[in-house]
Amino acid sequence: MKVLAATLTTGTRNETFIKCIESLINQKLPERIELSIVVVENNQEPDKAVQSIINKLRKRSSLNIYHELECQRGIPHARNRALKLANELGFSHLAFIDDDAFAEQDWIAQLAHTVRKHKCQAVTGPQKAIFPEDTSSLFRNAPVYHERKINDGQRVSWGATNNILMDVDFLSQKSLQFNSKLINGGEDKELLLRATHSGASVYWCQKAIVREYIAEDRLKCQWAIRRTFRMGATGLMIERSNKSGTKAVLTCLFKGSAYLARGLLTLPLYGFFSSKSLLESLCDLSHGYGFYYGLLSGGTVRSYT
Repeated sequence: MKVLAATLTTGTRNETFIKCIESLINQKLPERIELSIVVVENNQEPDKAVQSIINKLRKRSSLNIYHELECQRGIPHARNRALKLANELGFSHLAFIDDDAFAEQDWIAQLAHTVRKHKCQAVTGPQKAIFPEDTSSLFRNAPVYHERKINDGQRVSWGATNNILMDVDFLSQKSLQFNSKLINGGEDKELLLRATHSGASVYWCQKAIVREYIAEDRLKCQWAIRRTFRMGATGLMIERSNKSGTKAVLTCLFKGSAYLARGLLTLPLYGFFSSKSLLESLCDLSHGYGFYYGLLSGGTVRSYT
């Protein structure tokens, strides 16, 4: 198995970016797994600080560390640049991790083991949040900052690029790449839904752990609400990836109504439960409203970051 591990950066969070690459360099790899790293920089011109970091890390590692510049702004374009490089250099698998996260030392090994066990085309796993010490329960308990709860070894319909390993040959054979229209998020879920619709099997590996630092500027109700709004607003474009137009609209109407109903029902209750957060109810309301907005706007939203 020849794996290319990719992370994207714009040079705005270099402290965590360094820890991310170091966690890839320090992977404990089983025999027959060859690992390389690619940093896709999404800027008009190369950032000198990013270049300096990569050059220093190259001196400390025997792994190949590639640096690709993607001038067209947007996450889908940067991810497609990594996918293109993986194809060009003959990698069998492409992994993604965010530049504000770091992987456990057996991350690649666990993903690869799951691929071999299930003979699947993609494996995804949890990204666990690391909060600043003084973070209030309002944010610590809000689901928007946490991963889905899925059993180890369970087959799923999609995965997120904060923690995933994908079969490059399968994506190439099916002419699959990230949707450039989903410029502000959701491009990973949409691609994996198209992949499963094309015959791919995707499995969850609970032991393939990535940990994410939650930045202070994300510990705001406005950020959480805008994020869940975006998730709803792009719902129609995502649902269309594997459903007919009518079925996609009906699915969004159902999901939008369900989120709004849950948000309204739980809003007066969650303040009484220490394990719950009022922000969860507000995010449900925003998520539900987003689905209706997306049906009218076609999913055009601004970035929430």
